[in-house]
Amino acid sequence: MLDFDGHIGSLLAVLVSLRLFVFSADAQCPVDDVLAFITKVSDRAPRLQYFATWHTEDHYWKRIGGEWVICDETEFPLLVL
Repeated sequence: MLDFDGHIGSLLAVLVSLRLFVFSADAQCPVDDVLAFITKVSDRAPRLQYFATWHTEDHYWKRIGGEWVICDETEFPLLVL
C-alpha cells in the first residue's frame, strides 16, 4: 500500500498536464515539512506550477526555475470554486 506521499504523487503523475494543485487535510495530515512533501510529490508532475496545502495553516508555493518558493495568496492564481 502507498503512503500518503505516494498517493498524492501517483495522482499528480496521472494528471501530467496539471498546473495547479490544492489539497485540504484535517489536523491529522502527516505533512510535517511542507516543502519536502511538495518537492517529493511534484517530481512526477513536471508541468505543475502552483501547489497549496490547507490544513492547520495555509501554505502557497510556486515553482520558479525548477525550485519551489513560498508565495502568498495574492501571487496564487484565483481559484473559482
